[in-house]
Amino acid sequence: MMSKMWKSGFRNVGLVAVVAGAALMSSGDIAFAQPGNTGGRNAIEGPWFVRVTLRACDTQAPLGSFLSLVTFHEGGTISETTSSAFAIGQRSPGQGAWEFEGHHTYSQRMVALINFDTAANLPGTPGFNPALPVTPGFFAGWSVVTHTVVATDADHLTSSGTNAFYKADGTLYRTGCSTAVATRFE
Repeated sequence: MMSKMWKSGFRNVGLVAVVAGAALMSSGDIAFAQPGNTGGRNAIEGPWFVRVTLRACDTQAPLGSFLSLVTFHEGGTISETTSSAFAIGQRSPGQGAWEFEGHHTYSQRMVALINFDTAANLPGTPGFNPALPVTPGFFAGWSVVTHTVVATDADHLTSSGTNAFYKADGTLYRTGCSTAVATRFE
């Protein structure tokens, strides 16, 4: 389980769980040989190329995908950069924590700031402009991604979980689901 300090810290600022768009992963107790790593609790440490797929929570139908670069740091922290549907400069890099859960599995939770509002631009809606990026629109605030990551071997991860978006006043305005696959960067 995540440390009590981590969980209570998020409760104190109104973050409940999950983040969209920039989904990460958590893996497990890996006994795979890796350079500089003997396996086990630290087997996911290092940088990973991640393909995130946003999904409809009820049907798991894919809604689009994007790339992220995620680093699982020694000691249980995460840093992340993504190429998702945000405007340039709208979303900060993600930061968070990961924890070994056992048997090739990790828990992961990450937060990113959303610096300014953008309007929705979705196909089939009034005012849709195909020359602009497709986006559901976002409010200034933050997003939280919570995933369970599984190491399929020493160089590959899969994950699934949820994401949530909060306005600057702490109001939850959107939730979603996502899956991801990752390949170790060497």
